[in-house]
Amino acid sequence: MVERRKWFTLYHPTVHCLQGGSIMRCTKKMLLLLACVLMVPAVVYALPPDALPESEQVLLYPLKLESGTYMDYMKTIYNCIQGGAELAHEALMAFDKDLEVVPMGAERWDVSDDGLTWTFHLRKELTWSDGKAITAHDYVFALHRAVTQGYDFGWYWSFAAGLKNWNAVEKGEVAVEELGIKALDEYTLEITTEVPKPYLLGVLTWLYPVPRHAVEAHGDEYATQAETMVGSGPFMITEWVKGDHMTFVKNPNYKGLWQPYLEKIILKYGTFEPETGFPAYMNDETYRSDLNPGQLAFAGQNLADQLYSWPMFRVFYLSFDTTKPPFDDIRVRQAFHYAFNREELSSTILKGMASPEYSPLMSGFPGYDPEAAKSLSKYDPEQAKKLLADAGYPEGKGFPELEMWLRAENQMHPWQKPAASYIQAQFKEKLGVNMVPRVVEVKTFTDALNQHTHPLFLLAYQFDYVDPSNFMDLFLSGGRHAWSNEEYDRLVHEADPMTDEEARLQKYRQAEKILIEENPAIFAFQQLYSAVWKPYVKGEGVEPNQKGVASWGDMWGKYVMTHIYIAKH
Repeated sequence: MVERRKWFTLYHPTVHCLQGGSIMRCTKKMLLLLACVLMVPAVVYALPPDALPESEQVLLYPLKLESGTYMDYMKTIYNCIQGGAELAHEALMAFDKDLEVVPMGAERWDVSDDGLTWTFHLRKELTWSDGKAITAHDYVFALHRAVTQGYDFGWYWSFAAGLKNWNAVEKGEVAVEELGIKALDEYTLEITTEVPKPYLLGVLTWLYPVPRHAVEAHGDEYATQAETMVGSGPFMITEWVKGDHMTFVKNPNYKGLWQPYLEKIILKYGTFEPETGFPAYMNDETYRSDLNPGQLAFAGQNLADQLYSWPMFRVFYLSFDTTKPPFDDIRVRQAFHYAFNREELSSTILKGMASPEYSPLMSGFPGYDPEAAKSLSKYDPEQAKKLLADAGYPEGKGFPELEMWLRAENQMHPWQKPAASYIQAQFKEKLGVNMVPRVVEVKTFTDALNQHTHPLFLLAYQFDYVDPSNFMDLFLSGGRHAWSNEEYDRLVHEADPMTDEEARLQKYRQAEKILIEENPAIFAFQQLYSAVWKPYVKGEGVEPNQKGVASWGDMWGKYVMTHIYIAKH
């Protein structure tokens, strides 16, 4: 059996370039090595000795977002059957379990000196599941179709990618041919951004080619039935019984890097939500299940060898309106900061469900520093009382009773409701202040947040792309938070486009310090994701990553699916 781990770490750009300085400088140094390594033909991996026979390499798995219509990420994100699309399609880039970017569709790339133009040299051996060649034109067609059809994920290409002319094309101000993506020839793709985006490779994990020939033959409906579905991924659909199951088999025309062990994957409707999925798991109808908090306790006692938890990069925090009393006084904000015991919350009320966090750059996420933010976020109730008294509210006297708004989303209630109750009790005990939790309808909540018409929120924000800028940009002036700091804005704006990773992180550290000391928000905890899977699901995909964490997350889902097998049992 080929040892895949060693092969991948040889060429990961984040390992060899981002840690060493300039992306442009490192990219040029890597070109020859990338060309030599990545032009090796795809390898077919032999099954490990403890695996079931090839014919029995079948995974029973929950179907995610089963209400979607299309199996095409570039047609829609929010109406996409993502569980199926993840198997059928392959993006230009992908994340492995260490969140390192792997070039799936490209052999190598060049970056212009100004950091605006990226030229990707595609792998010529890749084909669609029907055997037709995948070319640069398929990537161009994907974004041309998206921007002209009112793509529901358009903000991502405008903001995260900063794709040149996306907004202008979307508004009809310039022709689609002016969009910042071009096919220089069959196997050379050029992408141009409005400003330097040093993290663009990670953003391109959402750039999928679209089979133009299939769309021309069947319209967008090609991706709504097995008979017309054409994909680029390691698996292809052979059966789609809506409301019951989808069957995928190994794609015989797949010549990509991640050749799977599994021969077949059966995705089952009605088993994704833990309330129905966990009973199905216990009946061996699926081999994996997410867990809700109630099931977590049962699994911990009875299925400890099958239970896994990992960070999901969703941070919960209290947000203050710093432009109006009482939170326009920094002493008030700091008082609540010192009175909050996030360690106790995470180790008791949210035990096994959350980890304490001190900054928007949370544990496990790029840019995280385990000491920098924590050193500024100490629990000190006596200091909290003094600050509140200095602000004119001794023992909380005269402080107004306020509502702490929570967004009415059921999936977050197991975390935010007990957290809000704990926060209310702690501030009442330590400061003599009453903050009353109130669940508010999503639109009312969002409008009040964006328009700064309510003073206090318990918020949750999950990453959109894997880069420190995703969270640091949240607190720039003019955004969702009623806070403004010119020095913070300057540091973040300077850091965002920088290609020298060390210098970039230093600026984010300075901005992070301002954010924590100014306290427009109190960062509380990160939600942990918990799931169980069968002990006979084995392979590198579910083994611990470089941080020692075994996980099966959405971001690296394709890596897992192509790096697991079913062992004898």
